[in-house]
Amino acid sequence: MTLNEGGHASRSQIVTLLCYNFGMSEDEIILTYILQCRRIDLQLNKPVLTPEQRQRFDEYVARRKAGEPLQYILGVAHFYGLEFKVNPAVLVPRPETEILVEEALRRFKGETIYGEPCRTILDIGTGSGNIAVTLAKHIPQARVTAIDISEKALEVARANVRAHGVADHIDFVRADILQGFAPGQAFDMVVSNPPYIPSGQIASLPADVQKEPRMALDGGEDGLKFGRALIKSSPPLLRKGGCLMMEFGDGQGLVLRALCEQTRAFSHIEILHDLNGKERIIIAKIS
Repeated sequence: MTLNEGGHASRSQIVTLLCYNFGMSEDEIILTYILQCRRIDLQLNKPVLTPEQRQRFDEYVARRKAGEPLQYILGVAHFYGLEFKVNPAVLVPRPETEILVEEALRRFKGETIYGEPCRTILDIGTGSGNIAVTLAKHIPQARVTAIDISEKALEVARANVRAHGVADHIDFVRADILQGFAPGQAFDMVVSNPPYIPSGQIASLPADVQKEPRMALDGGEDGLKFGRALIKSSPPLLRKGGCLMMEFGDGQGLVLRALCEQTRAFSHIEILHDLNGKERIIIAKIS
């Protein structure tokens, strides 16, 4: 981790430790954030909080005990080596989704479609914009269209686009994929991390997850409402040779594969596993 002048970590670097917890307690994470210091500084220097800092610390701890995600409290989350602004309008980016991005980058950079380079990406349900921004940062020749039904989510995504300097590469559209989406162009790739938690399981999720926007979690009765819609609507959105890449929930891979096969639009269907060995990403290529 690179340190700033004076040998301290930046706030965004400190929050990186939050997302990939290197043995730090949440109290330590909050303290390093408030004091803008490293964990070792807490151990060696035993800093004394000012009254204002103590008040902030107590407030953050109370909010965390009430079940608020720590990323919302600090206002930042880490994804694929980048920092993203987050608030309760958007889902907190998850490490599992990095598998989707990694595979998209590999395919987009390494493949051509009928002899032409891949250039256009559609990100459905962009949320904080973490997928769209990451792809735009790593594929500067790409043009990304990012859609979301929530205007508040799009506000967060636009802020992240500006922060990462990719505003010239990303277009935002407010749209509901369940109502159809007709952009007037075909894409080389459609990517999505849609809501996929069955409605009946929302109440049993951890308290902090339940603080995230329900519309970004709730996938309908069986969790597949959006998956079905994406498989149905993606073929007309894709150029020949293009592909749909979608994250999904536990135990949903078999059904999604069958749905892709039933459309008869996809020539090749592949399922990838996450780091825990669970099926997590489906890739369906247009014939």
